[in-house]
Amino acid sequence: MPSCGECVAALLERLGTETVFGIPGVHTLEIYRGLAGSSLRHVAPRHEQGAAFMADGWARVTGRPGVCVLISGPGLTNALTPIAQAFHDSIPMLVISGAVAEHDRGCGEIHDLPDQQALMASVTAFSHTVTDPGELPEVFARAQEVFASQRPRPVHVAVPVDVLAGAAAAQVPPIPPTPPIPTPAPASAAIERAAQLLSQAQAPLIILGGGARDAGPQALALAERLAAPLGLTINARGTIADTHDLCLGSALSFPPVSDLLRSADVTLLVGAELSGLDLWGLDRPLTLSRLVRIDIDADQLSRRWQPEVGLHGDAAITLSQVAARLDGARDPTRRAAVASRVAEVRRRLRPPAEIARFAPLVDALDRVLPPDRIVAGDSTQPVYAANHLLPMHQPRSWLMPIGYGCLGAALPMAIGAKLAAPARPVVAIAGDGGFMFTVQELASARDLGLSLPVIVYNNGGYGEIRDEMDRADIRHVGTDAAADITAIAHGFGCDGVRATSLEQLEHVLGEALGAPGPTVIELAEIV
Repeated sequence: MPSCGECVAALLERLGTETVFGIPGVHTLEIYRGLAGSSLRHVAPRHEQGAAFMADGWARVTGRPGVCVLISGPGLTNALTPIAQAFHDSIPMLVISGAVAEHDRGCGEIHDLPDQQALMASVTAFSHTVTDPGELPEVFARAQEVFASQRPRPVHVAVPVDVLAGAAAAQVPPIPPTPPIPTPAPASAAIERAAQLLSQAQAPLIILGGGARDAGPQALALAERLAAPLGLTINARGTIADTHDLCLGSALSFPPVSDLLRSADVTLLVGAELSGLDLWGLDRPLTLSRLVRIDIDADQLSRRWQPEVGLHGDAAITLSQVAARLDGARDPTRRAAVASRVAEVRRRLRPPAEIARFAPLVDALDRVLPPDRIVAGDSTQPVYAANHLLPMHQPRSWLMPIGYGCLGAALPMAIGAKLAAPARPVVAIAGDGGFMFTVQELASARDLGLSLPVIVYNNGGYGEIRDEMDRADIRHVGTDAAADITAIAHGFGCDGVRATSLEQLEHVLGEALGAPGPTVIELAEIV
């Protein structure tokens, strides 16, 4: 008779899980008994933070939930940052953890937390603690419902150590079949009103956010019907290729792109929050006229940007419904004029100096990286510039911790991404400060034999904070943290090279893309 822990592994298989990220511990041994006899691939990071970041990268590329298995207490709190990041960026993640036995809670037991479930509930769609093995299929079915029909976010399932060790049913019970899960559907009258506004608009404009990652074809079809420019938030990068002649890219806050946003007489905002990072650098406040908003999260429809028409529904389905109600087609000459204006706006893009100074570096990356590239970025100055300037050509290719703005994400997210898409070129870009947060995952990349260039922009610590202190007339405190990046890479058994010019970077990066293992490229502060 299988243990409850073995049942967990079997149910993960039935969910279609392929890869599990985690570090075993005494509180999860029975799950690992099940993993050992399963078809699941287990990837062991060097820190639980790495496990959840890897699951995040996997999920961003595949669109399916990344899975991590964590011990209770410190395992969960170590992973709390990437779980919170996934929550903020609407990334599906299934977090399986142990828990202290109910009769041991509050008694000084190792790995105990005052209220583990409440802690996890604050950064997940829901957190559930299993008290009987028979609950597992229903809980997994509930998680599936979140991933399939709601705003995608992490789900946490905890199983106390005594329950994990207990016997499950003689046979692993199936996950209850769920009827086709209906996604939210906007009222017909609201769709009609939205279509009317867009049909009558003389200068419509569409902005896509992360909630529209998989709705690119539908958004593009609507844009063609309306002859409307398409802007992208950072989380939506690649949803429409930057090379498309109606695409404004993701430099929404910089003139003259921001001027074009203000000139629209009707704006369609799809699956987007328009966060502070998306609008960083505005020369004056942004107003969006006669806003039509689509979002699968009903609460999001009225946050920050009040719509004239709010449509609660799936982005792709709702866009198609709106397009079906449009009046006629636009004059082809109008589409040509709009495309010409978009091209002119992009030619005249004027990013702030702190972004523009990295343009040569971004251009060098663009020349070397193939069009099907996947880039995992950290919160660092070159990536802030690449958020807006590096062209992306496919959806789910730009991996960046936008909502939470944490450090340490790039390397482990790139590992998860490379495992999810082994045939595609994957690159991590981090500053030396953020790189050191998860540097130990170089060992994981080495063990996995991943062809993974890791570009580390070395400005001797926390350069962005140093610059902010300068602007605020504060003497530098705690911003200097120099390290020999190439020596560290060699210590982990990885190739490590130092590039002192952009020409050298291009050469080294080109070689690293075909290397049999990870290559750390230390880039001096040369721009």
